[in-house]
Amino acid sequence: MKSTVKGLLIKRAQRGYEKLLQKKKVSYEDWISRFESEQEEQEAQKEGITCEYVVFRAGEGVFLSGFWEQIRRYVSLHPEVQVLYMDEDVKEGGHEKGRSLPWFKPDWSPDLFDSFFYFGSVVVIRRELVYHQMRGRALDESVNKEANEMQFQNFTRKEQDDCQGMECYAVTDFAAYEMWIHKLVELAGGYARGSLVVGHIAKPLFTAVSPESRQKFLVSSAFLNEKRKVELGQFREEGQRGKRSEGKKEEAAVSVVILSKDHPKLLESCLKGCRIGAKRKGMNSLSYEVILVDNGSSDHNRREVEALVQKERASGGRITYQYHPMPFHFSAMCHLGAMQASGRLLLFLNDDVELCREGCMEEMAALADRPWTGAVGMKLYYPQSNRIQHRGITNLPMGPVHKLQFLEDERCYYYGANRGRHNVLAVTAACLMVAREKYMEAGGFAEALPVAFNDVDLCFRLYELGYANVCLNDMFAYHHESLSRGNDETPEKLKRLIGERDKLYERHPKLEGVDPYYSIHLNREGLDVMIRPAYMTAGNAVQMVKGRPEVFLTKAYRQDACLMVRVEDCRQNRIVGYGVVLGDDNACYEKILLLERIEADAAEAQVYGIKAAGQYRPDLEENMPDQSNVGLSGFMVDVGRNMLSKGRYRVGMGARNRITGLKILNWSNRELVICE
Repeated sequence: MKSTVKGLLIKRAQRGYEKLLQKKKVSYEDWISRFESEQEEQEAQKEGITCEYVVFRAGEGVFLSGFWEQIRRYVSLHPEVQVLYMDEDVKEGGHEKGRSLPWFKPDWSPDLFDSFFYFGSVVVIRRELVYHQMRGRALDESVNKEANEMQFQNFTRKEQDDCQGMECYAVTDFAAYEMWIHKLVELAGGYARGSLVVGHIAKPLFTAVSPESRQKFLVSSAFLNEKRKVELGQFREEGQRGKRSEGKKEEAAVSVVILSKDHPKLLESCLKGCRIGAKRKGMNSLSYEVILVDNGSSDHNRREVEALVQKERASGGRITYQYHPMPFHFSAMCHLGAMQASGRLLLFLNDDVELCREGCMEEMAALADRPWTGAVGMKLYYPQSNRIQHRGITNLPMGPVHKLQFLEDERCYYYGANRGRHNVLAVTAACLMVAREKYMEAGGFAEALPVAFNDVDLCFRLYELGYANVCLNDMFAYHHESLSRGNDETPEKLKRLIGERDKLYERHPKLEGVDPYYSIHLNREGLDVMIRPAYMTAGNAVQMVKGRPEVFLTKAYRQDACLMVRVEDCRQNRIVGYGVVLGDDNACYEKILLLERIEADAAEAQVYGIKAAGQYRPDLEENMPDQSNVGLSGFMVDVGRNMLSKGRYRVGMGARNRITGLKILNWSNRELVICE
């Protein structure tokens, strides 16, 4: 009888869970309808703007309601824009109303554009630029328009009344069109440092007829291969492979700065990787030197390193060994190495990174040497696998994160996010190349950030100076992540990490929570490593605590590690994370967020409890397929102001099984600081 009743209660709990889960899920069609309605209200006032632009449509589909007004409004607000693209989605089953598969694009990304035609189905171009390219001179209004239109051999003119007064053409030869658009972007100055001539409307204004209709845009084009040859050719012609000065040795093209302490075996693999990365088929190897900075290896390991240095020199390698016993200070050590470098290009390389592809160093160098490029990185894998560790850094409200981390690289993620070249706000200094002149212009690695976020800070500064940072995702290196520093999850290291994150945004306040290469319509909450549209979790809302939280009696609960509590963001009175009871049905549990006052008098040493409403986390469902009903295990709680006394609070969770009465709790390694 007890077993039967228990089974019925579990089923009832599961039905309640499924009902709440469905309420949390929001379809794209519902989300986009609400979004477009809000936009229409905000943009209700329409100006009578003339629009000297031409529209080119390369994919089958329909322009959405308000398309022409949105174009006119955008270009009136951004008169410097010469070329304009927009987000798009797909019609479900060919029906006009059903919409799905949104393609939320980054802002202008020149290297991504070279990799594949991410502009997509529709491009809008200023008429003067179009006719300048077609006729070799600026548009002359006296020229017969029909004669000009005869130049458009790869396009079909749409009827005038369909386009509300704009010239509009359908593309008939996509390959020729792609090359032509690249020429227009270059002519307009899109590849200039800090260029603002390419614009992006971050909302879907076009609906494609099918997912298949956009595949041609996502294929790496022959254009990239040709451009790569040109870049390498220019790099070699300009003498970056090495220069000779009277009475001096040949200067290296690249100075590789490696920080290493007590890891001679890792260092040996790293040096071998440098030789591989400098090789070029049918040509002499790229000229490079190594500046090795050691902040205090043991006597035994120092002798092993010195033997490696002698071996490297005996084989013709150029290497300088600097031994400076000092506490680990990444920025200061990199600066020591950079000051000894002779090359125009600096490659900062962790001793736990192994370059794997011949010629990769020169490919990075050719990009870093371009006038508009800042820092150059590449995709990093975990050792002896194709699991992604790094493919560029994404800047979210919670701070810099590694999207796609831990995922297998065998498939293509959100519209090619792990393929080709991608402009990113930052790359990791585990493998970062930058021109020495730009490094100095940006002030180098900030000494105010000795361990964490110094690479992000440098990249932010380069971006603010108008340079575009890029990560090469069509090549990889192995990264034995942080072996030289250890785990950053200890309370002490975590506290330091949070402090350095705060310093980062004090130095770059305009970039806090901002990333031009990551759409505002993509998920920005939590450490979800996937790149997924934000509408999928739009049913979540911040849980606002009203009134002082109740005192939680911990005596009735036993501490148990089977309750996994992870806090991903904890600042400004807001706590974001998840709690999962491993090995049990999470639908049966009531979960309470716990806040324990730290360093308080006995009278104030209370534990407060806040019943978690449950936030939908599709990433938990994907990452924990062996666990039961974990989709609502997230929390996003704002404790409000003046709800708790000023001080530090340890964050944890209690969980009570409604069926069996089991009560457990566990603590995270994060703290919430309440300020007056």
